[in-house]
Amino acid sequence: MAKASRGEDAAASHREPSPHAPHTRRAPRAPRAPREPGRRHVGTTIDGAPLGSLLLQTIRVHARLGDDLLKRAGVTTPHEIVVLFLDEHGPVPQTELVHYLGRDRSTVTATLQAMERADLVARTPSPDDRRTMIVSLTPRGRDLAPAARAAWHELERHTTSQLTAAEQEQLVALLTVVRDALDDIVDRR
Repeated sequence: MAKASRGEDAAASHREPSPHAPHTRRAPRAPRAPREPGRRHVGTTIDGAPLGSLLLQTIRVHARLGDDLLKRAGVTTPHEIVVLFLDEHGPVPQTELVHYLGRDRSTVTATLQAMERADLVARTPSPDDRRTMIVSLTPRGRDLAPAARAAWHELERHTTSQLTAAEQEQLVALLTVVRDALDDIVDRR
């Protein structure tokens, strides 16, 4: 499938009224009918890799919905994870966040710098070791924590709405096995 050029994207945006344009009302969406079992999802489907394709599709739609819910809460990814971690654990060394987030140091540093500019966190040298930076929430960051947590709870509710409690437990158990097996392979490389 060919990707639309910028010009085509711009043309498409002129054909559809913006939901943010003044005096524009959007018709409410009708509930979507359940998909037929086995029907292909629009998105990445790789022949011979049905599970990987489905995981990728699920991750993408989960991320889109999560981003929307978090934006409404006034926070963005991955800022909300840092806010929630610091809200639960209090001030921590920056290296602890690097470990927790599973990202490289430069990526976490860039994230924290953006969060400092947004007045969500403060970084100060450790009184014990001036080379170590301690990361803490600002009052604004602390104020956003409940909304970020509520957005994650709403995302979880949407994610599991079609599953029984037993199916949810089974899905968590199976995904944990898959994640841990893949993690072991990555760790051995």
